[in-house]
Formats: sequence, structure tokens, C-alpha cells
Amino acid sequence: MDLVVPFRDINRVLRSMSIPPAYPLIEGFWIKNYKAFRQIAIGSSFQQSVVMDFEGDVVPYELTPLTLFAGDSGTGKSTILDVFAFLADCINHGINDALAQRGGFESVYHFGGGGPISIGIVYRPCAEQRSLTYILNIDFDKRTKHPLVETEAIIYRDHQPGSQPRPVLLFQNGEKLTRLVQPWVGASGSAIDQIKRTDGMHLALSALAQFEDLPDIPQFKLYLDKFFISNYISSNAAGLSPPKFKISPGGNLAAELKRVKDKHPTDFAEILNVIVKRLPGVKSVNFETTESGRPILSFKVLGHDSVVYPAQLGEGTLRLLSHLTLFEDPIPTPLIGIEEPTAYMGYSQIVAFVQLIQHHIRELGGSQFFTTTSSITLIDQMDPTEVWFLMRDDNGSIQVLRGLDELQFLNVDLNSVGPCWYSQYVYPEQITNGFSSSIIQRSAVGVMQ
Repeated sequence: MDLVVPFRDINRVLRSMSIPPAYPLIEGFWIKNYKAFRQIAIGSSFQQSVVMDFEGDVVPYELTPLTLFAGDSGTGKSTILDVFAFLADCINHGINDALAQRGGFESVYHFGGGGPISIGIVYRPCAEQRSLTYILNIDFDKRTKHPLVETEAIIYRDHQPGSQPRPVLLFQNGEKLTRLVQPWVGASGSAIDQIKRTDGMHLALSALAQFEDLPDIPQFKLYLDKFFISNYISSNAAGLSPPKFKISPGGNLAAELKRVKDKHPTDFAEILNVIVKRLPGVKSVNFETTESGRPILSFKVLGHDSVVYPAQLGEGTLRLLSHLTLFEDPIPTPLIGIEEPTAYMGYSQIVAFVQLIQHHIRELGGSQFFTTTSSITLIDQMDPTEVWFLMRDDNGSIQVLRGLDELQFLNVDLNSVGPCWYSQYVYPEQITNGFSSSIIQRSAVGVMQ
């Protein structure tokens, strides 16, 4: 009799052995000359020194399955999510359509920037001791008066001491400049080598993904392609925003639950039962479809005998329900952005949200979350290694700093850090002196001067 180990248990065992989890992960990224960002680097981005202008070394911090971007309004939190939505649009529609959806090249290009828009992503495939860096540079061609892909490259690197980056492919202005280099023993690239050029408006990544020579590349393309942003809005009890960015199918909570039901018809009742058990104050969630096919959502809640509809429920409860539809999906989306996930939530609901997303990562796995917030309570509930602060320096440039680094700079005893680490240590210093005083003194923590 064969022993079948559930997927979630496999990931738990791998983590206990310090082995990469059995699902892919974005370990880091950089953004240059995109909207509010002159240049920032977050997480592990070993190739960023090629395109970044900064002094000092950058300490590589590999991102975890949960990353929180915290900051005031206007510090670029939503822009980070839009960068990944932009890449997904470039993959599916080309750079012209992706830019047009955002007002054109001039609307996206950072005011006063120099050089092309540059986006780099470090991606580790499933349970592999290697990672690839994808680099995309987009510039404006003054001759044709159209944007074009100036540079597109894929570079591999082994996670072994002394390993050297191995470029797999480099396109410049649509022309392939490098031959395929074998990134690891056993890898083949005969089919990929057939691609000689692109039109400069569509990504070579999309063409490369059709080949199976290097399976990491189609997996990476799919990882970006599936990205969507969950952005709860209250109008009509909507659970996901209108097309502000690339989002999940469905326009409201009922439509989103219908998507889950259509995706998992045999398991939907059990999924709904799990959601109800984790939704404070709710006894049951009733989902039905009218003859016209319109989904309708209603609830039974504690303290009420009659049926309650979404418009009668609190904002925090509805927002938590929208998150649970993501967390309890048996086939999780690999990369999810969540904007201001705890807005209108009380303290207990915020704690519940953090516990739910951590439970999803720990027990199910398969998803990586990029979330944004300006909530002190949510920051307090997060691990300092998972929080990246965005702030403007005295010159108005956006800088980024990891929460743990700020604690270390303030000489906080990390053994004493609890669930109120931000409000107890960092927030009082921020109010008094801001972050900029510590940022200027430290150029080796991933902060670009």
C-alpha cells in the first residue's frame, strides 16, 4: 500500500528540514523609473547592481510567502502591486496595451527619471536550489515615437557558495544577443534557441514559455500571468474591485463565491462550512442562483432570527469573508495582492485575518501574498521580517526599509519583541524623528540612495 502524503504536510516537512518549500516563490524584486519610484529594491535581488545607482552593498533578504508593504498614502504601496499587474498585462497583451491601460508611457514613467523603466524579479522554482532573475527594461523610441522592449534577460544562479550567474537569454531592442547557456546539468535549450528576435512590443518570455526545454520559464510566466489584486469595496457589497488592476473573475462577493463553486462543485459545500467556522459572528452563509443566473448571498448571524443580506452586515465581516474565499480555495492562486486588507476591521478581526493568512501559508501553501496597509494594528501583528516600510525622504524620494532592520538600528532586544513591536518601539521614533535619520546612515539594507 502506497503512503500518500498530503501537499500541505509535504511543505511542513520541507520547512522543518530547511529545504525550499514545494511551491515557487518570488524572493525579491527591483523597480526603477516606474510611477512614484525612482528606484527601490526589496528582498533578494543579486542582479540589481547592474541597473541600480547606489552606494554600498545590498544585503539579500529573501522574501517570505507573506510580505506587507506599510506606509502613508502616496508612498507607492499600490504601485508595487500595479507593477506585477503591469507585467501580467505585458505578457498577455504586449507593452503598448499594458501602458495604454495606465495612460501611456509618459503617465507611467517616473518624472525626472533617467534611463528606461526597469523591473527585475528573482524567482525560485519549486523546491529547487537555484533561482532565475527576469529583467525587463522598457524605453521610449524617439525614432518611432513608440515604447519598446529595450532589454529582456533571464539569468540563472545556483544557491551554492561561489556560484556564478548564468545568462540563459538576452534580447536587446528585439534582437537576441546571447546564445543559450546551459544553466544546470541536464538542461536543454535546442527549441528555445530557435527564437531569434521579437517585434520589440511583445515579451520574449511569452514566446519562451511555449517550450518545455527549461520548465522553470513557463512556470514563471504562469506565476505572473495568474496574479490578481483583491481590493474590497463596499458599494453593492462588492468583494473585488472594478478593473482598477488585473483582478480575479467576478465583481462582488456573491460572484466570487460562484466562481469558487464552479471551480470546485463537489467540494463547495465543505469549503463554505470551513468559511463559516472561521467567520466570527456568522452562523451560516447561504448561496443561491436566480433563474437568470444571478448569484445571491445571504447570512444567518448571531442575535438575529431573520436572514441578513450583505448590505446589512458590517464592513469588517464582509472584508474578512472576501479574504476567506481566497484562503480556502483548494487550488490556490500562486501570487495574490491584497490592498488594505483590514480597513474597517476591529482589533479582533485584524488578529483573525493574520491568523487565517498564516494558517493558509502554513497548512496549505501554494500562494504568495503581497499586502499593503497603513494600519498600526496590522503591522503590530506581523513578523518584523515580513514588513517593509515605504516612506519619503527629505528630497521626496521613496525609500524602503525592512521592519527588522529598524528594530536592530534602534538597539531593541529582539528576544523581547512581541505583537506590539511597531507601536511600542518604531512608531514613537517615527513620530519624533521619522525614518530618514536611520536610512541615511545605513546604505546596506536594501535602501537605494
